[in-house]
Amino acid sequence: MNSGFGIKTPHGARQSAPDGAPAIPEDRLAADVLRITEPPTLVREQALERLRAAIITGHFAPGARLVERELCEAMGISRTSIREVLRRLEAEKLVRVEPRRGPEVARVSRKQVAEIYDIRAMLEGTVVRRFTEKASEQEIAQLRGLYEEMLAEVEIEDTYRLVGLMTRFMEHMMNVIDHELISDIHRQLVARISFLRVLSMSQPGRIKTSAGELDAVITAIERRDAEAAAQNHIIYVNNACAAALARVDAAASPDETIA
Repeated sequence: MNSGFGIKTPHGARQSAPDGAPAIPEDRLAADVLRITEPPTLVREQALERLRAAIITGHFAPGARLVERELCEAMGISRTSIREVLRRLEAEKLVRVEPRRGPEVARVSRKQVAEIYDIRAMLEGTVVRRFTEKASEQEIAQLRGLYEEMLAEVEIEDTYRLVGLMTRFMEHMMNVIDHELISDIHRQLVARISFLRVLSMSQPGRIKTSAGELDAVITAIERRDAEAAAQNHIIYVNNACAAALARVDAAASPDETIA
């Protein structure tokens, strides 16, 4: 199976990661993508966020090697900091360490994609149902405000900004329902959910379709119909799953390329 999904990078370029993927090419280490300019106390967190974003948005494709020396040079930080960042990304399942190869961007199988969406549908359906029952009018209005912010990004199709807003959308509901176990489980999945969101939204038409599906969720919440809100959200997640799987299947086909 071809490990690259052909997702466009922020600069419109592509990176594939065939078997035996090479080290990160120099033209991928653009200063505006990875360079850290924050004070030393914030360097490690900034490096983590930059590298996580580069992986989630497809700048580094699944299977791409992450060479410490090259990352140090690109980011302008120490090898100690890079190693800590890579350890944290490994814990998030975005990076894996291969014997005799070192760190590389984790590959995702079709089975893993389906399983993550299955768990996500169950968890988030429960979150939406409880939020509808528990949230104040102000908290619901705040959720609508986050959705309106999403709509502005939908028009320009800023995928990474959309991923961030969608994460905040769900985090807002989880904070309101205050369910510790659901929050803990969801937090362990959030990096992979973000990666799969980018993959799903690369399916033509999916960004605008998802906006309509989320509007149906919020509308049901606003009329306090907990069951309809939960079911609408599960439909939204299942449709996102179908779009992500379509991209995985297309990447696996030698006769298809992904725009």
